[in-house]
Amino acid sequence: MKNNMPFEQFNDSYLKNILQNSENLNKAYTSAFSKISEQISGIDQRFTGRARLLPYSELLENLSGKSRLFAYSELLENLSGKSRLIPQDKLIQDNLYIDLNKQIYSWQKLLQPSLDIFQSSRQLKEIVLASRVWDKSFTEVTRQIQELNLFSKNPALVQNLLKPSRVYTDFVEKTYQRLEQSTSEKVDRALETSLHLAEDQLLSTTETLLNIITVPTDEELASYEIDLLLPIVQQDELITIVESSEEEDEESLIRLSPAAQASAQVKRILDLIIQCNEVTQTKVQKEMFKPTTKLLDAYAQLPWLIPQDKRSFGDFIDHLYFTFYESAGKDNLRFLTKHGGVLDENLDGDFIWCIKHLRNKWLRHDADHGKETDIRKSWKDLSDKFKWLGLNHTPIKEEHFRKLHRSLLKEAESFLEKILEKLIP
Repeated sequence: MKNNMPFEQFNDSYLKNILQNSENLNKAYTSAFSKISEQISGIDQRFTGRARLLPYSELLENLSGKSRLFAYSELLENLSGKSRLIPQDKLIQDNLYIDLNKQIYSWQKLLQPSLDIFQSSRQLKEIVLASRVWDKSFTEVTRQIQELNLFSKNPALVQNLLKPSRVYTDFVEKTYQRLEQSTSEKVDRALETSLHLAEDQLLSTTETLLNIITVPTDEELASYEIDLLLPIVQQDELITIVESSEEEDEESLIRLSPAAQASAQVKRILDLIIQCNEVTQTKVQKEMFKPTTKLLDAYAQLPWLIPQDKRSFGDFIDHLYFTFYESAGKDNLRFLTKHGGVLDENLDGDFIWCIKHLRNKWLRHDADHGKETDIRKSWKDLSDKFKWLGLNHTPIKEEHFRKLHRSLLKEAESFLEKILEKLIP
């Protein structure tokens, strides 16, 4: 199939809509660039923090060309051909088309009014840049997915790997609606900072994903749908911060957002997992953490997951469990010395046994199961796990779950650093 095939030649209505909207979006990019090209050389000093957060100049330089959303024809041929031949996956494939079409339409809506009515070239430049961040992320992830033929091998996984782009698009659209309605300069500053922060997080998630995406070692379906609330939570935090302080510098504001700091820590954890695998592989050993379907899910979703209640905390624990327990060998954990690893299960296993107990005795199974003595022991062990994480009671409020979230991320990072320290004496 040629890349320049006009959309009218496709019989599938979804394909026609996608190509039509893609073509319109490309025209909007070209028009937008012509309006801001004279002012693109300088960066507003107010956004020095953003210059640190993402490759600003590189993205701006790329605005002059036609948008390369992805290899449209090749991708669509794969989706409409091989994947659509699988009857049980038809609903998933349809959802992929609909999601992509909605995202393109959202960016088209954001750009077109900007071209028609916005007097501020800075605001237009902001929207164009945000769309380019989405473009860059979506292009690189879909290209790698396509090269591995995951669209036909595991379409449910593909949906989750592309979920950050959907979350980002929806967040940008809603934030610009809030900006239009805002009458407070402080709130404007928080909203703009949250946009810049989400841009960096999308690029960061993309970078990490590209280092781990492969054909999974299992054939399990991707996990169920969960809410990825990071951009919204940290936006609310930033609004609270600017309303209670005189802080204006973006870097300082971001450092005061607990959600932003938690997401950054997740990024470090995921990078450490990759490093552990690379070290063991150079020692001619198997990967310590195998890239299962659920591990790949975790790489796409953990950076965007902020627990706020028992349900979302359960989603968080699931991802930790699948990452650190199941992908590491389940009952034959590869990081333990008795299975050829470097950690002592009695001295170094507190983190692993904690997430396993939280999941199996509280979140996904009932502690009130078995003999009375077993039940009492399960609840006593659960109480000990909460205390180990810094909480003297069962979590009830959002602040309790956020505290457990922070404590477990700290323990996860320390756990992986200990593995690397012992792998590289």
